[in-house]
Amino acid sequence: MKRKGYFKLIVLIFLFVTTVLILATFGIFRLPKGEVVGSKSQLEQSATKTSAQITAKESSAQKTESQESSLGVLLEQVENVENKCITKMETSGISPSNSTETNNIASNTKSNSNTKWELGKLYTSLPTKELKVLLTIDDGPGIYTDEILDFLKSYNIKAIFFGSSDTVKKYPETLKRQYEEGHEIGTHTYCHRSFYKLQKTASIDEMKRTLLSDLDKTERNIKDILPEVKIRFLRMSEGYYRDWVGEIAKKYGYVNMNWSAAGGWLEEPDEKVIKMFKSAIRPGMIILLHDGRNRGKRALKILKELVPYVLSKRYTFADPKEFF
Repeated sequence: MKRKGYFKLIVLIFLFVTTVLILATFGIFRLPKGEVVGSKSQLEQSATKTSAQITAKESSAQKTESQESSLGVLLEQVENVENKCITKMETSGISPSNSTETNNIASNTKSNSNTKWELGKLYTSLPTKELKVLLTIDDGPGIYTDEILDFLKSYNIKAIFFGSSDTVKKYPETLKRQYEEGHEIGTHTYCHRSFYKLQKTASIDEMKRTLLSDLDKTERNIKDILPEVKIRFLRMSEGYYRDWVGEIAKKYGYVNMNWSAAGGWLEEPDEKVIKMFKSAIRPGMIILLHDGRNRGKRALKILKELVPYVLSKRYTFADPKEFF
């Protein structure tokens, strides 16, 4: 009798478990908090959530791609530079607010057949398909700039030196030498301000006023040393660009210039960085190096390896003046 009782109990338990599973499968059995196992609404919610996540990822990727298109073909993404001028507003009584401007990046030279610089336009390569490259150097002058000038003179290479307004005053004689030896003096704005960070808290109008102030101060500081110089190139710190930057540059008579290859700041062995530069050589390439912020020593080492290599490949170094 006891055995029959155990058998009946086992059968009842089996039937109960089977019933629960069947009910759960068809979405009838409800879990706590009103959730229905396997219900159509839950599946739709899950699909909607997944779709939203994919859309967000695609949007983020498109934003990154759009930003990078203004920087050219990089060896490495530009570092975020920390400095005291990143968020300082040059207009008194302004409360920063969120910027809502769309990131409109110019397609520039990729589809341009014009072989002359266009004022206000953003370039990440030269306006030519010839075997020419252009050398540009940022953030200086610095303690190694004169050695760099000696080296460039030995090869008769002309470059654009994008000087920072707060730096040029420390090296007036070096700035004069750059100009006297036929190099272009470009503006790198004032104190390497990060407009990518500034745009997170400032309105477009505030950013415009800040840029105008920075450009005016840079012009004054450079022309205090070189009254006769005409500044014709602008490189925003970190390669920042929006359509309104191009409009301001055009009013000042500037050509906007970013680069095709950069990476002198990478924490990699010099030999690896040099190899990366060599592999990036293309017709119309704009090379970015730095002679300020203690980077001049590395820039000089890269140049001593890169210049002979470029010339051995039958390329020439363009004089930026030839495209005016």
